[in-house]
Amino acid sequence: MRRSVFATIAAMKYKPDTGLLLALALCAFSLWPLLYRAGLPNGDDVLYHVYRAAEMERAWTHGVLIPRWAESFYTGYGSPVFHYYASLTYYLSAGLMRVFSLSALDSFRVLIAVAMLGGAAGMYMFVRGFSGRLGGVLAALAYTYSPYILYTEPYSRGAYPELMAFALFPLVMAAYGRLLRRGGALAFALAALGGAALIITHNLMALVLTAILAGWLLWQAVNGLRRSEPHPQTPSPLGGGASKRTSGGVGVSLQTVLWELGALIVGVALAAYFWLPVMREGGAVRLGNLTGGAGVSELDYRRFFVPLDDLLAHSPRMDAGSLNGLDHQLNLGLAQWVLALAGVIGLGVLWWYQRKPHPPAPSPHEEEQDRLPFTGRGLTRDEALANGVFFALAGLLTVVLMLPAAEPVWSTLWPMTYLQFPWRFLGPAAFALSVLVGLNALWIERLPRRVAFVLGAALVFGIIALATPLLYVTEWAHSSVDTSVAAYHEQELKGLQRGTTFSNEYLPVTVQVEPDSTPRLLADYADGYPVNRAHLEALPPGTTLDLLDHGPQHDVWRVNAAQDFTLEVLTYAWEGWAATVDGQPVPITPSNPHGLITFPVPAGEHEVRLTLGSTPARDLGNGVTVLAALVLLAGVVWGQRKPHPLAATPGGEEESSTSVAVSFPTRALMAGGVLALAFVLAYMREGGAWVESQPGEARLAQHTLDYQMGESLRLLGYDLNATTLHPGGRLKLRVYWYASAPIPYGYSSFVHISSGGPPLAQADKLNPAGLPTKTWGSGGYIHDDYVIVLPQTMPPGAYQLTIGLYTCETRPAGDCGNGDRLPVLNVDGRALGDAAPLTTITVAG
Repeated sequence: MRRSVFATIAAMKYKPDTGLLLALALCAFSLWPLLYRAGLPNGDDVLYHVYRAAEMERAWTHGVLIPRWAESFYTGYGSPVFHYYASLTYYLSAGLMRVFSLSALDSFRVLIAVAMLGGAAGMYMFVRGFSGRLGGVLAALAYTYSPYILYTEPYSRGAYPELMAFALFPLVMAAYGRLLRRGGALAFALAALGGAALIITHNLMALVLTAILAGWLLWQAVNGLRRSEPHPQTPSPLGGGASKRTSGGVGVSLQTVLWELGALIVGVALAAYFWLPVMREGGAVRLGNLTGGAGVSELDYRRFFVPLDDLLAHSPRMDAGSLNGLDHQLNLGLAQWVLALAGVIGLGVLWWYQRKPHPPAPSPHEEEQDRLPFTGRGLTRDEALANGVFFALAGLLTVVLMLPAAEPVWSTLWPMTYLQFPWRFLGPAAFALSVLVGLNALWIERLPRRVAFVLGAALVFGIIALATPLLYVTEWAHSSVDTSVAAYHEQELKGLQRGTTFSNEYLPVTVQVEPDSTPRLLADYADGYPVNRAHLEALPPGTTLDLLDHGPQHDVWRVNAAQDFTLEVLTYAWEGWAATVDGQPVPITPSNPHGLITFPVPAGEHEVRLTLGSTPARDLGNGVTVLAALVLLAGVVWGQRKPHPLAATPGGEEESSTSVAVSFPTRALMAGGVLALAFVLAYMREGGAWVESQPGEARLAQHTLDYQMGESLRLLGYDLNATTLHPGGRLKLRVYWYASAPIPYGYSSFVHISSGGPPLAQADKLNPAGLPTKTWGSGGYIHDDYVIVLPQTMPPGAYQLTIGLYTCETRPAGDCGNGDRLPVLNVDGRALGDAAPLTTITVAG
């Protein structure tokens, strides 16, 4: 009997999954920061993405649906940012802006909500497939409330494309899981399309997450193929062949493996229109800047490893009194890693117990008449063990790659340096740990009913409660953003958001020296379309030029020239720009040193056209994408002509006669949700989930001080990770500054560890806290972090830890020396010299 994709979808509509609905309801707490304030916080990349979304929407307005060029960036000279940066997030935001008349800022608020709930849904559906509904709910909670997903990505970083990739990945894994277990044309199509969408969501994470997906598929294939002979009643995913079944569980046929591999290849090929030109044309821009090249030391990956104790730390409360309190939360989450460990241990115990020769004892639930409601899919012990081992190894690997000890790995595998930040693996680690959290369902369901009820409620409450401090977000600065071209250019002229990049990685290599802005071009953009990008000021005498048409990626002029001349266009030269005069191509030459487009125009009257067209790499990428689409269509059509298994259980998965049914304690999870709601409503207040230090105080400082430094600065306190260290140990220091009045000079800072003579270890900063002191306000404190690695040869003993500030602006140019240091006074007004004593540390032998 044939069953079309549309019939399958129609059938699915009438099978609401109570577990999914409950998972979404419990994860809705993650939307708290969006519910009581408009706008978005001052995250690192928020404005970059807001301006890009606005530029995408403008391109759509002028008929370019898949732009490669952002014409207004770099003060109107343009940038190929959309060619090199995966743009699915901008397509979605532009669509929201046009369909619902949202601002770019509000479109990202919607996408944050979609990412939170979409990631939760995907996590539930993936883990439900091998750990039942209870496991799916637990995994969804652990993933959504992991610090990196809940707080760092959407708010402190504002990395919306990367957030969307982490939201999409569980859905992709769920699609492949469905294809592996049930097959069918719909599952094949969803898996391939999901993989393609992942690639065009975020360049860097697409590589990491696709590698995890491929590794999981290979792991499933190896574990499935090694099981014994086929079971005749279990068809293969798209018809024909057979899966394998043993007493240990359901195996995988070779045909199933080939269809899984086919979906992966088709998905990658569908996105070839994007990634293939990026690979072939990467040398046309400055992608090397992403690794800290060209003097961009701020992106050197060596600066972004995370010590293990930080990864395992709990999430702290925020302080609304901090002027720079929007810190990245670079920890795994206490609930996440503890419950993941419990899941691994519990799975190991169950596996060991079931290997014993005696028959397993009946579950306590089966002995009670009042059994917990609902039952998920049948779970085979081999399948659970295979997933547990894989994601335990994946979680361990991602954690190790973030540790300082992994630096040799990064330096050896140099392509990894394009990831920039080792702590980016917090996202994949969150996924792996959340899967392991879901495995706790396997042993919870074997507990007595009342114990399972209490434990289920406690787990829900604990995961949400431990994440509650992250539901308060400081520095909520952007209640609205003017995304007009004129407003954006105003920011660029101030040196902000230039090209919507930090390191000029998308600036064409033809640009040796960036030209000054052109006032006439800026005014033209401010007036709106059309914009004349010809360099009118450089036209030779007797030449007239009239604009006939203009778009984001083309210009047409009528030119009347008394003599041959070279036309300069105020657009950066880059791969694909092509010029014609009366339909005949003419060569483009980048101007020296500014890299602007120039080409010859003969004397007389001509129609001159400049167009961003295709290249061999783009033609090849487009051809591969079209071919992949045809293969996908053929696979779907062929799959509909073959029978495939239909779901027979409420969970939508086939049952195994040798499986253990995983109970779904709905009432327990609802009870945990009610407790969590009551806790959030009571705790989400000043003094609870967060504090608000008044000007001149730092309430969260471990050690309070009151040192006056000069006339305008005070040192309020500090935090220290340890007072006893060993040679080679890492000392982590946070100090709290307060500017009681405007600071007239730019000060640099130093931290010294000494025994009275020259420092044996130190740290220096040009700008304390990364912010010029002249910009510090008096509305709150500034926190300032330092990390000092003690020398391996440092002698044992007691050392003084001191900090100070100095400036060269009070010295003649070129005669700074050690600078002029600020004098330090204690609370009694007694002079302490030019360095503030913090504490004594001990270096043990």
